[in-house]
Amino acid sequence: MLRRLASLFGEVSFRTEERAALIGLYSARVTWIFTTVVLFVWAVKDVIRTGHLESQATVFFASQLVFWTASLYYTKKFGG
Repeated sequence: MLRRLASLFGEVSFRTEERAALIGLYSARVTWIFTTVVLFVWAVKDVIRTGHLESQATVFFASQLVFWTASLYYTKKFGG
């Protein structure tokens, strides 16, 4: 899947070496995991502390919605 996304960068005029594109995709994956974990822990902590969802929970759920929607779209588009 990462190779397909890297080739997409080439099609969209981001002429770059394949290795550099893969490094960028791996970095984006690590960043997404870190952000997801931090927002989730922060949201759970505030739900326990206050008893209701705060704005970071909204950001967490919105980011998950965007990620999984994009993932499903590109999986279907590239036939994965």
